[in-house]
Amino acid sequence: MGRRFWISALAVAALSVALPVLGTWARKQRLPQCALDGVAIVPIYAVEVVARGEPTHRFCCIRCAEYWLEKESPDSAVVNVTDEVTGKPVDSADAYFVSSAVVTNAVTENHVHAFADRADAEQHAAQFRGRLLLDKERPFH
Repeated sequence: MGRRFWISALAVAALSVALPVLGTWARKQRLPQCALDGVAIVPIYAVEVVARGEPTHRFCCIRCAEYWLEKESPDSAVVNVTDEVTGKPVDSADAYFVSSAVVTNAVTENHVHAFADRADAEQHAAQFRGRLLLDKERPFH
């Protein structure tokens, strides 16, 4: 067995170690992950729950945040949703919510969308066969 054989064997061994490591690195999610289910958080659907004395919990959709709040029920939690038009955070008490045909998270089948402006919410509802959520239908009431 000559020198060429050993060089080739060493190259194959190095590739067999390097390729799985490179594959794992390439598949890593670049977006933050949901505190409930680990799904990547798409910025326009992000929800943050800030509870006194606890770190901020970030979620991928409204439904994940609701599930977490039901389970954890922190005292005096403030829930900030993301306005889907501007991408800016909005206190959930001031937001308008629409249930529409558009799914934001396939895992939870979330159909609820958040908007800072009522006109934007009504436009989304009209465009995507949705309806404005009022009173007790609203998330985080």
